[in-house]
Amino acid sequence: MPALLALAMGLWGAGRLPLWRDEAITSEIARRSAPDILWCARHIDAVHAAYYLFMHAVVQVLGAGELALRLPSVAAFAAAAAGVTVLGRKIMSGPAGLIAGLLYTGAPFASHYAHEARSYSVVAALTVWLAVLFADLAERGSRRRYAAYGAGIALLGLVHLFALLILPAHLATLLLTRRTRTMLRRWSAAAAGAVAAVSPLIALAVTQRNALDWLTRPGWRDALSLAEAFTGPPTAGYLLGAAMAAALITARRRGPIGPQALAVPWLLLPATVLLLASQFHPFYTGRYVIGSLPAMALLAAAGLARLPYRTWGVPLVAMAVLVAPLQVEQRRPENWWDDLRGAAAIIKRESRPGDAILFLTKDRRSVAEAYPDAFRRLRDVALRRTPARAGNFGGTEFAPAEIGRRLTGAATSRVWLLEGPWRMPSLVPQDRAKVDALQRHFRQAGVWRVRGITLSLFQR
Repeated sequence: MPALLALAMGLWGAGRLPLWRDEAITSEIARRSAPDILWCARHIDAVHAAYYLFMHAVVQVLGAGELALRLPSVAAFAAAAAGVTVLGRKIMSGPAGLIAGLLYTGAPFASHYAHEARSYSVVAALTVWLAVLFADLAERGSRRRYAAYGAGIALLGLVHLFALLILPAHLATLLLTRRTRTMLRRWSAAAAGAVAAVSPLIALAVTQRNALDWLTRPGWRDALSLAEAFTGPPTAGYLLGAAMAAALITARRRGPIGPQALAVPWLLLPATVLLLASQFHPFYTGRYVIGSLPAMALLAAAGLARLPYRTWGVPLVAMAVLVAPLQVEQRRPENWWDDLRGAAAIIKRESRPGDAILFLTKDRRSVAEAYPDAFRRLRDVALRRTPARAGNFGGTEFAPAEIGRRLTGAATSRVWLLEGPWRMPSLVPQDRAKVDALQRHFRQAGVWRVRGITLSLFQR
């Protein structure tokens, strides 16, 4: 039931929301050939290469529409809800598993990323099912199961490297439950093998860490924001907090690993490690630890399951009522990150065949890659090499002098400038050349603004 409910929740609004910047990158990269995706990974975003290859296969089958791009995240959301239900049943009881699955399905943070064509919902699903396998190792620890666990961890690391922070949590669980030396040794071998398998990706990602330069050093406010994102509105957070506190004291286990020993390290350690590491070099943002969200549902379910028979339905209904407005709000297109679809619609409606277009900065070219039909009749006058050939997101642009010459030529009488909501104070030489040429030789004939995008039309 939680899986079916999650599927319905994921499909609700998934095709109505426009793509935002990160999803536009997914759309852009997934349309490329597999060799071009691997070529791009050598230069940038190697940590997402496995996801882009997977999405390439999805695009070949389903196309690159908004709903098609998000279907894998929706399916992963349903798979995670099923996994939380199975895990709760395995280590506690049937009712506890059902409650855990429903809590995860109702979490706004989880359903939000079910609507993004990015890897985070897939990370959560893989993490949950690896936890199911991990709990199974304590009961039936055959070599084949340890090999499957190691392979699963390697796959998780390929999908997103920061998801490997689940390993310290699993180690803490083993130590808390005083597992045998044999299990510790086999688990360590499986974990080490998985890390070794993804070590080439780790080495490559280290050389590309400047891709995270937009992040800042986190503080206590970031930790509090993560807690609020996980729990939802404050009143729902108080209910979940009370349920988790009750679980720490009263929860009962069915097998060798109990909910406290599994869920507490799983919930706390990945975020704590990433927050501490980010004091030296910023790596932290809340979505990087989405794999810990199921632990909150599991722990809260352990507390609610201790209520008298079926009275746990009352707090579940109360939490559903509390999070319902947020669930509705995050499905409104006007509340989404960016409105790239709206920008494309303006271009399609207002542009003329042969108009020139400039992107400021060049990575904004992903808007045209995500909605190519709207930009098909425009001339990208600054583009020297396409993003696919250049192995990056924005392509390679001409030298500043050549950009100025192309803009001031007789063939160019109307120019569109697509940029973010505000202009960057310092521009690379190519971008300065664009702005200088427009200011000297053109007049601004119109401005259109949508969320995250400003479009300006310049004429002679």
